Amino acid sequence: MRSRIIIALFALAALLAGLAGPPDLAQAKKAAPASSPTPSASPSGSPTPSPEERIATLSQTVKDNPNDRSARAELGVLLVQTGKTAQGRDQLENAVRLGLEDAEAWFYIGIADRELNDPADSVTAFERAERDDPANQAVLSNLADAYLAMNRLDDAARIANRAIQLHPKESFGYIALATVQLDQGKLDEGRKTLNQALALSPKDARAHMLLGRSYLGAKNANPDLALAQFQLILADDPKNFDALHAKAEALAAKNDVAGALAALQTIVKLQPDRVEPEDDIAELYLSKKMIDPARQAFAQAIKDHPKSAEPYLLQAEYDVNEKNYKKAAQEYDQALALTPNDPRALFEYGRIELTTKQYGKAQELLSKLSAQDPNNPDVLMTLGETYALQLKWAQARDTYQRAFEVTRGYTPLFNLGLSYLNLKQYRKARDAFEALASHQTKGHPDPQLWYALGETDRMMGDKRNAIAAYRNFLVIIPKGPIADKARQYIKTLSS
Repeated sequence: MRSRIIIALFALAALLAGLAGPPDLAQAKKAAPASSPTPSASPSGSPTPSPEERIATLSQTVKDNPNDRSARAELGVLLVQTGKTAQGRDQLENAVRLGLEDAEAWFYIGIADRELNDPADSVTAFERAERDDPANQAVLSNLADAYLAMNRLDDAARIANRAIQLHPKESFGYIALATVQLDQGKLDEGRKTLNQALALSPKDARAHMLLGRSYLGAKNANPDLALAQFQLILADDPKNFDALHAKAEALAAKNDVAGALAALQTIVKLQPDRVEPEDDIAELYLSKKMIDPARQAFAQAIKDHPKSAEPYLLQAEYDVNEKNYKKAAQEYDQALALTPNDPRALFEYGRIELTTKQYGKAQELLSKLSAQDPNNPDVLMTLGETYALQLKWAQARDTYQRAFEVTRGYTPLFNLGLSYLNLKQYRKARDAFEALASHQTKGHPDPQLWYALGETDRMMGDKRNAIAAYRNFLVIIPKGPIADKARQYIKTLSS
């Protein structure tokens, strides 16, 4: 799913997390570790092979000799650098399996993992690269970013401080440290550290972006100060998409809709093949409650990008928030016609149908999603609710059982117990409820658990324990129709 730009004030932590991503592959190439192998010099007069030509040569070498780990490593690096990330990672991993120990290989495995949305493995790879080349600037910078992406702020700060000690005249360590400080809410410290970075590298776009974001995302936002930082980036790089987006946000915060719109339209012209910039224009209008222009902008996005489901999904989200469920359902249908297996559309559409009591449709959508992602606890819990509301307790039981196996959580086990209770499998229901009862806290007891346990014991003919459970319920909920019913059960069982 696309992390879209919303023209509004963001939580600072979320803003900074978005800035902790990888550099583009061209930058990664420039920032390769110092130990990177370099090809032999070409003979005088011989043309230097292009990356594609070198990839072809290395591919044949690996085919002829699958155990050539150096060829695999060089091929893997080139593939990652040229955007063939998964293939490149496979070659690098095979080189490592063949015994290669090289900082560059681990560095590019880390880059590949991050491009493939595997931040945990990315951290592991960068840590291995750091072990082999502990002072390398690119390794330290990317390892700090990888820690930030995993919200490991202490580790990120440790690497940033070491980078400052090793490279006190380079800005990257100060930027990494400032990112941690801002993420911790230490705005004054973070801005001071960013200014140290800018003293070393006055045109560092990331430092200016972080500084601008710190003003824009703060509790007492200052869009003018933010805008000044974004303009400094654009003065050197007028086509910087991130700075144009940020400029639009700052102008929108000043209620300068025309200025924000102009910045976003610049991105549309620079990226005519992408639907996201046009969607951002529509969402700018939505953020200002300009609904008709927003709908027109979405219609233009659909016209320009007829194979994209995103404009339909964004409109559906808006209509759900407005409780216009009928229109949202139509938009999800249109999105699924283009991307039938889109998990976001299936899940949100399923929840709408559940809300509007269209249980059969909800079950169909959520079952399809569960088949694609069988261990997703949110999907399992919502699907279980769909079965329960249809009184399909056997299916609900099996679904909640899977959810509990995945999460070992309180709510899945409670719902599993309710399923057993409704299936008259009383012993299993009591086992579930008693397991939960042992984890109750005095400050936050769960009344529904005690009532369900009372019902289970009563059905089993265990009068004494049923009475005790109902009394525990009444301590928490002494009044109301359910409390009256519990008192009646106690009276009946006591006699």
